[in-house]
Amino acid sequence: MATEGPLIHDGSQCTAAVNMSSTAGLAGFNGTGQFLLVKITAARALSPVALATDIVYGVLQNDPIAGFICDVGIFGITKVIVGAAVSAGAALMADTSGRAITGVAASTNQIFGQALEAATAANQVIVAKVFCFPALYNNP
Repeated sequence: MATEGPLIHDGSQCTAAVNMSSTAGLAGFNGTGQFLLVKITAARALSPVALATDIVYGVLQNDPIAGFICDVGIFGITKVIVGAAVSAGAALMADTSGRAITGVAASTNQIFGQALEAATAANQVIVAKVFCFPALYNNP
């Protein structure tokens, strides 16, 4: 049912390193970066996560063009786009498009949160608990 609860947002005014608006053709909501996982790529610049080994900074809440401010949820309850079917309660990591998938045990895979709802297929929106502390949670 994809509803959100309390979410702490990044207050550092990070900017988009790439276009994450509706013209970008990304895997997020309506082709944007919204609800995709993002990583830091340069000083306070963010782009979508591209590998399961990337450290997830948070979940993008808006759809900025390059150079504009990103609204990022870094801790709490948020919507995310999934890259495959996910069970409620599953540990989550990123796929190569910045979407959430079920965490796979490997020392290099970065777990960023937990699914609070199930999804039956890729590109659905679910609610997840995001904690983004990979050094503490990186082996489901």
